[in-house]
Amino acid sequence: MVFLKKKTFEDVYKWRRHNNGSCFYCYEDKPVAYAFVGEKGICQECLDQFKIGHAATDRHVIAYLTKSLKTHEETVEWLKKNGLKLMPNGRKNDVHHYIGINNLGIFNSYCSIIYDQVAISTVGPNTAKKILDSYNDIEIFNDGSIRILY
Repeated sequence: MVFLKKKTFEDVYKWRRHNNGSCFYCYEDKPVAYAFVGEKGICQECLDQFKIGHAATDRHVIAYLTKSLKTHEETVEWLKKNGLKLMPNGRKNDVHHYIGINNLGIFNSYCSIIYDQVAISTVGPNTAKKILDSYNDIEIFNDGSIRILY
């Protein structure tokens, strides 16, 4: 068994429709420790080795592993400890907004597009897809709950 860290967006619902094993991470057919799409999810071995690769792809496991955290600060610390680079992006009421960086190189190369200083139409569709895949907007509430937008 080898834990495969997800580095780009992978549609978990599309994966579920194919017969790629029961674990979304090692693709092996084994009992799952946490099922997040029907009877499929993540096996215990992968759960024990889990590190965030792509926030949107990993959103189900992230939500599961952070559900016992009680504060915004605990959740932020857990995300950082498990491999996600976070950039604060404001706060509104009880919600702290962040940019979760999935690919720092692409993110840094296209900051002017990401921050709406340059129109995304200035690049081709393949580059636009890479740019959009390089980050996710993340909301972390004061009670520690999290919502990853994709």
